[in-house]
Amino acid sequence: QQPWPFMDKPCRLEAIRIIEECLAGHCTQQAAFDAFKAAASEQGLLKRKPPSVGLRKFDGVAEDLL
Repeated sequence: QQPWPFMDKPCRLEAIRIIEECLAGHCTQQAAFDAFKAAASEQGLLKRKPPSVGLRKFDGVAEDLL
């Protein structure tokens, strides 16, 4: 939900190329997604999701067992 800080970074350009390959049917959607995710991560665009309610409950139970 924000612009890419560096439009000409090699990782971003490679991700675009792989996405185009995917759209042409030459690679999997997973490969395109992984390339996009790697490029976004390199530029600091990924945000961590907070743990789910279930995971927080599991962590609480695990702590009680220790």
